[in-house]
Amino acid sequence: MYRSMPGKVREGGMAPMFSALEVRGDKFDTRACLGMSSLVLFFYRGHWCATCREELLDLKSEYPRIKEYAEVAAISTDSLDEAKDMAVDLHLPYKIISDPDHRIIDMYDVYDVENGTAFITLFLIDKAGVVRYKRLITGLEDVLPAAEVVNKLKAMRSGL
Repeated sequence: MYRSMPGKVREGGMAPMFSALEVRGDKFDTRACLGMSSLVLFFYRGHWCATCREELLDLKSEYPRIKEYAEVAAISTDSLDEAKDMAVDLHLPYKIISDPDHRIIDMYDVYDVENGTAFITLFLIDKAGVVRYKRLITGLEDVLPAAEVVNKLKAMRSGL
């Protein structure tokens, strides 16, 4: 089981906005999504984490459906090379962001000081920038299936 913290970014609150380069060299700016698309932000421990890789692959499997509703970005403290190698190795179609200085991870208050990684955390953010769902993943049995991510995104669009 992984340790987790409640954090200061909570459901119903505004999500911190940021811009960063993703591993393919494209700029990703959450402000550009406002009003146009929801966001799925997945903070993961690192390229070496088996639970994280499973969740990243699950998001990949549902990505064609997820992208109808949201932009997806996965963020870790991995170096740029580690994050890029993993994205290529797993053929991940969404944005992968290297945050070795944990600037973004700190904004979302999911930094695990003890291990120097992010706590495994999933955020769903609506078009207005409001956090509509947050899930701290504390173990292998606690991952949220990507099909459920799609259902939650559909419900957010419908206003349910």
